[in-house]
Parts: sequence; structure tokens; C-alpha cells
Amino acid sequence: MNGFTTMLIDYEIAVIGAGITGASIAAKLCSAGVSVALIDKGAAGSLGASGYSGGLVRLYDSDPLLMELAAYSISLMDDGIFASTYASALRRTGVIYRAATDQLDNLHRAIDQYGSERYPMRLLSGHELDGRLYPHCPALERVNLFEPRAFVGNVRQAVAALCQSVRQQGLLLEHREIKSIDCRAPDLVHIDLGSATLRCRAVVVAAGAWSQHLVPHSGLEARSIPLARVLTEGDWSMPVIDAVTQSYGIPLTRHIVQTGCGARDSGLWPEHLAQPDARHSEDACKRVAQLCASVGKPHVLDVLPGFDSYSADGRPMLGFCAERSPVYLAAGMSGLGFKF
Repeated sequence: MNGFTTMLIDYEIAVIGAGITGASIAAKLCSAGVSVALIDKGAAGSLGASGYSGGLVRLYDSDPLLMELAAYSISLMDDGIFASTYASALRRTGVIYRAATDQLDNLHRAIDQYGSERYPMRLLSGHELDGRLYPHCPALERVNLFEPRAFVGNVRQAVAALCQSVRQQGLLLEHREIKSIDCRAPDLVHIDLGSATLRCRAVVVAAGAWSQHLVPHSGLEARSIPLARVLTEGDWSMPVIDAVTQSYGIPLTRHIVQTGCGARDSGLWPEHLAQPDARHSEDACKRVAQLCASVGKPHVLDVLPGFDSYSADGRPMLGFCAERSPVYLAAGMSGLGFKF
């Protein structure tokens, strides 16, 4: 006996991970009147995918389930807490999605199902991608989908606004490492914070690449997301995705674009993932040239070492870990809609 008594902190729901996913969940719960504690091992929005992501928000995906999820999330962005917190962090740019010609029927079905006056979707001919109204894209055999109401977001700005909402109505604990999660009953969880124990009815694990440490039997694995920033001669007016070459570009300025790189690494610990190297710079230049017909000679400024957790087949994992489990997992949302 050392004479110390562990301090208990009571909240209805704990959310672990103050990236864009965890902060959004926590803010939504707070706005519904639920008492919430949001906890992060670092500063909110500073680690993993949220620290580096370009934040592209768009609807179409070749995976029908991910497209349904994207459509649902877009439908919520103008409502309630998200209308006030996301508004200043989003910049409407539109997006061009280029697919193989055999995907034409799938694009038509998506337009029929999800296209609307609120979120229009339409096809463009190849000759329209000439650098005037739309980006100047290589003349390739493609079908081209245009989503004019797609956004590029400032992820950290959105996280800051969401966390401010949580701070006003609940608890935000930054720079706090979780020691363990102890599920004592279907509606009782003890979370060891070291000097205190957080007691709650349920816990949301949205800790990105660190999620599998907290939920070790979930089947998650950490994956690297190398993000290159590339200077080009071309004028980037909006994001472009080419599904055939598995390339995308998100404009940061008129001549600097962010693109994902190949040569991804996976493992149990994000700290053990391979760091970006010359292969990623070479790959980034090749991908940018596949997106823009006037790229000139691209120059890689740097490659950022982002990462997240995914299922073994590279998909997000959302839901309770088991029947009657108080642990809800929300992982793998980085790149939803343009992750290859």
C-alpha cells in the first residue's frame, strides 16, 4: 500500500483519438447532450493522417459501400454542429474522377442514385479537360466524372473547431497516453490514464495507426500513407483522380500539388513503418505526370510520412467490436474516397 487512491473521472462516453474522425464523433455526441471525454496522446489533429492529409471530400467510389458512406457523411455536413465547425475549413473546388471506359455504366448508376440538385454529378468529355474550364488532363481513354460541389478541407482547422466545441461542453485531454482499457460490463469501461481512471459507459477508439494497440484483437494493421508535395509548371484548378493509374493530386497552390505515393509499408507499430525515400519521390513525379498534361518537369519538395490503421484488405473498420461490447472502433477513414 502506497497510501494513494486512484482518482475516478466519470463521463458517459470516452473518445480516444482527437484526429478528424474522433473529434467529429465527440463533437456530435456533445451536441446531442452526451457527456464526452476526448483524449489524445499528442495535440489534437497533429498526429497520423490528420496531421498531413489534404482533406478531399467527394462522393464517388468504385466500392459501393464506401460510396454509400461518403454520401451519408456529405449529407450531414450542412447540419447541426458540422455546419458551424466545418464551414470555415472547407473550400469548394470540385473534383475530376477519371475511370476506365468499362466503368461507364457504374458511373451512370452512381449519378442516378446519388446525383441531385444539392450535390450534382455529371460526365465530361475528354476534350473539355483542356485547361480552360477544367484541368488540362492527358488525352487518354477515360470516362470523366465531375463533382462540382466537392471540397478540399483544412483538416487541422476543422479539428480545432470541433475540439473547441468539445472543450466547451465536455472534456478535452491532450498529451495523455492511455495505459489500458478494461471492459468490466457491457455498459462499464475503466480507462487507465496513469494518475487517474476514466469511468464511462462506452469508449470509441479512433486512434488511427495506434488503434490496434488499444484493441489488439480487431485485425487492424498500421499502413503508411506517404504524401508528396510537388512543384509543377501546370496550373491546378481542382483535384484530379485517375483510377486507372491509381493516382490523385490535390492542389495546395496553383502550382504545388499533394499526391499519394506507392511503395506502402504495413506493420503493427506506426513507429516501425519505413520512412519515405527516393522511391517515393520518383513515384510522385510519375503520378503527377499522369494527371496533368502541362506538368513540365516536376520537383518534389518533400514526402510526408502519414499513416492510419485498416483492415487486412485495406478497408475502414466501423462498429462495435463484438455483440454487447462497449468498445466502438472507428479506423481507416483516411483516404476514404480516393485511397487505392
